[in-house]
Amino acid sequence: MVRADAPAPSQPVAEKAARPTDRKREGSWSAYALLLPAGVFYVSFQLFPILVAFALSFFSWDGIDIRQAKFLGLANYVTLVHDGLLWRSVWHNLVVALAVLIIQCVGSFVIAAIIQAGIKGGRFFRLVFFAPVVISSVAVGMLAIFVFSPSQGLVNEALSAIGLGGLRQPWLGSGTWALPAVIATYILQNFGLSVLLFISGLGQVDQDLLEAAELDGASQGRILWQVVFPVIRPVTTTVFLLGLVTGFKLFDTVYVMTAGGPFHASDTIVTYLYGVSFGGNDIGYGNAIGVLLFVILLVIALIQLRLTRTGKETE
Repeated sequence: MVRADAPAPSQPVAEKAARPTDRKREGSWSAYALLLPAGVFYVSFQLFPILVAFALSFFSWDGIDIRQAKFLGLANYVTLVHDGLLWRSVWHNLVVALAVLIIQCVGSFVIAAIIQAGIKGGRFFRLVFFAPVVISSVAVGMLAIFVFSPSQGLVNEALSAIGLGGLRQPWLGSGTWALPAVIATYILQNFGLSVLLFISGLGQVDQDLLEAAELDGASQGRILWQVVFPVIRPVTTTVFLLGLVTGFKLFDTVYVMTAGGPFHASDTIVTYLYGVSFGGNDIGYGNAIGVLLFVILLVIALIQLRLTRTGKETE
């Protein structure tokens, strides 16, 4: 028989049972409070401009009075598909990406391997290669103008000094050589960052594995492919995709050196977008080009995510 006057559960026990849940709630609210500034910044300066750009891509607007904007539907995108100058600019970006793959990735790996091998003055060479990275792109572009100057530029003067004066060119004023000059400047500016990334990757290679492979009689090519490359694969992926993304966003160096000229010979997507939007006062079509660039960069980001996952699964 249960006594009617049996003591009820004490209040402190109930409070103790509720405390873990209360603490979790407090922790959740604290986390949300800490994330709020970053969330506001992202929505205000990242997500909102993207949505506005997408909305404006369906309008014709001169950028002055938004009330004068005229809805065009998909007309801007139809124009985009048939715009030969735009796709020429896209091709120029692809050429930049190919140059990054062949010259910057391979060249920076070779230089990093030489420095990592322990040559004298390794720290000095690291500083020399990295110095252009911290210099403003505008400053690098201004310096490149003097280097490629047709009258007293370093390149033409060097050609004359070695008896090849007949090869002197108005490099930045030539439809043939303007884009290669821009690519060379871009690669030289970013070369040092790739070198440092590869040095950090090569530093993670286990020296015991290299010595064991050499004792087993493996060739240098096999050691590179089967021992070194699997370790530095994430770094290699990062170097290439970083160069690819920055190559498609290339603007300031090109604009300072050639402004996309002569006759669009060195235009990139961003310089063409800038010219259409602010030179031609067609903000709507400029935003349509911006949406195209966003899609391209999104595809590159998905490729990077895919390669990263594949690398982790391989490990």
